[in-house]
Amino acid sequence: MSTWLDFDVDQTIRDFDYTKRAAASMNRIIDSAAFEEMDAEMIFSYLSREMEVVLFPDFLKRYIYEKLEIDAPFRDVPQKEYEYIISQSFEANRAPYSLTPTTTKKTAMIRLWLTQPGTRRSTIFALGFGLRMTGEEVREFLTKVLKEEGFDFTDPAETVYWYCYKNDLPYASAAKYLQMYEAMEPGVFSEKKWAAMSASPELMLLSEQNLIQYLRLLKSGSISDGLKAKAYAHFEALYGQCREIIRDMYNRDPDPAGKKKHWEAEDIRPADLEKVLCSGIPLSDKNNLKALSATRLGALFGNRKMSRQRISAITSRRQSVDRFDLITLLFFIYAQTVEPDWPAERFLRFIDGVNELLADCGMEDIYPVNPYEAFVLMCIVTEFPLDVYAQIWEMAFE
Repeated sequence: MSTWLDFDVDQTIRDFDYTKRAAASMNRIIDSAAFEEMDAEMIFSYLSREMEVVLFPDFLKRYIYEKLEIDAPFRDVPQKEYEYIISQSFEANRAPYSLTPTTTKKTAMIRLWLTQPGTRRSTIFALGFGLRMTGEEVREFLTKVLKEEGFDFTDPAETVYWYCYKNDLPYASAAKYLQMYEAMEPGVFSEKKWAAMSASPELMLLSEQNLIQYLRLLKSGSISDGLKAKAYAHFEALYGQCREIIRDMYNRDPDPAGKKKHWEAEDIRPADLEKVLCSGIPLSDKNNLKALSATRLGALFGNRKMSRQRISAITSRRQSVDRFDLITLLFFIYAQTVEPDWPAERFLRFIDGVNELLADCGMEDIYPVNPYEAFVLMCIVTEFPLDVYAQIWEMAFE
């Protein structure tokens, strides 16, 4: 039997074990006989009770266990042994325990790494040097555990870190390159050279000479400003399409007050998009969307809501565009414009559209291990995606 997720995982979504397990779990829900009648309930149950959440200590221990090929059963390895292995590895690799100033002792820091469920991005980079990880291994920690983007090649530090991991260089080399970056002059490159270097940094950064050239390009601000400009341009284009969709909705639906107004796209404000897209989120006494932190999905999604304040901040350039913004707006567009008789086609078209958009902004493909992205992917295959999206938010606040 064909499944909703019958697409090339290797090409469309990063090929990690967690990704395959997430896709298999989503398939099981979507292909079940009850899904058509109980889609919202089943999606909510999956997100709040069944979805695999990768905790940082477990992932770190599993990495060490497999890397060193420890003979004892995984669950029988005492924490003291992991603490000793990490300490010895950091000492042998002469790596700092923190890449930012800290007063925390190294023993306390290691203990926190092995017990606290979450961590910071800078900790992952420190572990990369301390445990002598490859670039791909560090990327897995960033994407699987933090559920964030992989390396940010618009950031000079992350670019240098990736180069050092790839070439098995110690932290001292990273510090040297970052000192060079601070002292170097911005580079001036032709449009063709700029496009080639910014389009695929991982392919360009094959030598120290290329790294220095790329850092000079970063120093000029061309890449960072260019990707930010692309993200803003895409957001504005998507927001424009959303305004047109809502305009048509308003012109089509009868006015409850009995006054018929002809709406133009320019009449649609951020509050209108908030009202339509976030109809399942209740309002506070001050008429703002209620905080998600107290809901059953808040811990999974963070503050993933397209509020009027967020939209206004982005359109006025007071806030940067992130992948959540682009995915959410594109979800609304596909949910309202692709025929409901073809949810499988809508699903595949949505994935292609999202990945193309994210790639153009220097972001990585949609990732079903990320709870919010799994939520959107499961909603888009239902007959009425926006209704299901709203229902699940309602359930979260019940």
